[in-house]
Amino acid sequence: MLEIISVKKNSIAEQVGIKVNDYLVTMNNQIVNDFIDYRFFQAEENLEIQIKRNGKILSINVEKSYDDDLGIAFQDMKMRSCTNDCIFCFIKQNPPGMRKQIYLYDGDYRYSFLYGNFITLTNVNDNDLNRIVNQRLSPLYISVHATDSVVRKKIFRFHSEDRLLEKLEFLDRSRIELHVQIVLMPGINDGEILEKTIKDLYHFRESIKSVAIVPVGLTKHRKRLPQIRGVDSNYASKLIRHSRTWNRNYFNIEGDYFVYLADEFYLLADRPFPGRNSYGRFYQIENGVGLVREFIDNFKRQIRKLPGSIPEPKRVLFVTGTLAKPMLETYIISVLNSIQNLKVDVFPVVNKFFGETITIAGLITGRDIVEQLKLHHEYDLIYLPPRCVNDDSLLLDNMTPKDIQREVGIPVKVSNENYVEMLNNVSI
Repeated sequence: MLEIISVKKNSIAEQVGIKVNDYLVTMNNQIVNDFIDYRFFQAEENLEIQIKRNGKILSINVEKSYDDDLGIAFQDMKMRSCTNDCIFCFIKQNPPGMRKQIYLYDGDYRYSFLYGNFITLTNVNDNDLNRIVNQRLSPLYISVHATDSVVRKKIFRFHSEDRLLEKLEFLDRSRIELHVQIVLMPGINDGEILEKTIKDLYHFRESIKSVAIVPVGLTKHRKRLPQIRGVDSNYASKLIRHSRTWNRNYFNIEGDYFVYLADEFYLLADRPFPGRNSYGRFYQIENGVGLVREFIDNFKRQIRKLPGSIPEPKRVLFVTGTLAKPMLETYIISVLNSIQNLKVDVFPVVNKFFGETITIAGLITGRDIVEQLKLHHEYDLIYLPPRCVNDDSLLLDNMTPKDIQREVGIPVKVSNENYVEMLNNVSI
């Protein structure tokens, strides 16, 4: 049963008399437990809806076109928490003082379907699996890390079998599209264990479209957690070389590569990024796989539109994490600095908040930016990387670009990677 918090004006729901504060109980005799149930059941053309109002049950019949939305909204679904105790869990390495959503242990397959969040399947039971299939909740994004049962118990720190392969087989038979990630921890789930994991997952290639390997993230706040070795440039170089073997042997049903390395490995190793064709359909770009290739290609498409000069001298600073600085200087900054009257620099923010081992731009905080830029007053405009803010323009420590601007005394904007537009901002 779901409480209705809004009814869209002139919607079907308003026309049939559904009101705010009503409770949606059933649709065609099916209990509605959450937004996904609602979206699934309301697709029918003929609906018998039961509403609870002031303690009484009302029945409402609706005739509509297939898939027309009724026009009602509910509170956000309560997230099902992850039940694992992973040795590398990034949430347990978070310091206090960030926005509260950062501390949520997400283990909800519904959010995986809706938003692409990665889940482990350990708390997905048979009823959940049947619902996934019946309602075609596809694609799903699964964190596997290892298929070897002994290693899985070491990583996830659970005591009983979680039936991973059995669950994957069920989803594979039902052709639920899956995308998998492996958080790679040197000496724990690499080498022969990694080869076994990839081989096991390849049995389900009818459904698994991509397997992304991402390096483990380790902050300075790892208190009372097992010792884990990070990925360095030498390790990344060896892994990149070895990935060619996977690219020769493993393909998904679309004919694309099956295994993909996160961009961080190439940045760590200072190696050229693969071409676009090597990323297939960019299955896991939101997981940092192919994001840099897309960024570089997007900039190249804009080069011919860039002006040869701007009206008066301007200095612009691009803020980033320490990992991306060489890439930006190679592909972007050298081109922008060829524009007359424009001087562009890159400032790599050292991550004091999480620790200097955290080098990606998406995890830099407002306070680190302010503290490290407070003596740099020579710029006309500062651009922040787009992935360091959320949809509400908040950085991880709840600062906003306006907060940073106020403290450093220089206009601050978030880059949208449209460089023609950005240069117009500079010229104003």
